[in-house]
Amino acid sequence: MSPTDYFAGAAFGGPAWLRWVMLAVVLLGLVLGALFFAGRAGHDPGIYSPRLAWIRAWIYYCFVILFSWVSGALGFVLSNPLVAPGRSTDMLWVVLVSLCWLIAVWGYGYWWPRGTLTHGRRLYLLPALLHGAMWGICAGLLYLSLYAMLEQFAFPAIVNALLLVGILSVYNLNYQVGWWDIFVSPPHNLRATNNGKVALAHQPFLIVTLTLFIVYGDAGMYVLLTVFALTCSAIAMRFPAPWADYSPAVSRATAMGE
Repeated sequence: MSPTDYFAGAAFGGPAWLRWVMLAVVLLGLVLGALFFAGRAGHDPGIYSPRLAWIRAWIYYCFVILFSWVSGALGFVLSNPLVAPGRSTDMLWVVLVSLCWLIAVWGYGYWWPRGTLTHGRRLYLLPALLHGAMWGICAGLLYLSLYAMLEQFAFPAIVNALLLVGILSVYNLNYQVGWWDIFVSPPHNLRATNNGKVALAHQPFLIVTLTLFIVYGDAGMYVLLTVFALTCSAIAMRFPAPWADYSPAVSRATAMGE
């Protein structure tokens, strides 16, 4: 496959109003940072806090949104239609998109939840939907931003995809498992099912969605699929509301699975 240049010249792109939204994101990040340091000062670091988990998550979301603007990923998503003209008559696109949604529904609507612990947590549906949607938007934008960086080397698209999979593997092992699944996501992993979730949900989903993006440049559809997957995950793990009365001890072991 030849090199792609989906993001060429797209840094700081998008509609004119987007720069003011980004300024608001900067200000939000500063306010959240102040709230985090104030809240953390009076909180036992060995106890999980839903309120601090939300603040941590939204600081991360602010950073990813800004990063995606700088990389050009955000502007690219906003400047292109979700379904480009002529896609519905392209049978390869129809089959590929259908496969993406089939794997997303099966992997995150069924397979991922069946290997996930809730520890009796109450489901706060609207907060879980909000968290899952933002989690998915930012995950999709982050992956596209990393791909945009790899494009600068003018490698063939397949090389970019393989490098991205490698980067995400290191990222998930260190950041997701080593921090996010400890201080943001509540305990939810089960060691006996972790490998199965990676092999039969995460990896197939990553492969087919990356294939869709590389072949067609459908960044919006890529982000939408990621939103669906992580919203299902947030609901399945019963992600607590910021006001929830839930404060278990922080355990690094639960990040890898109990």
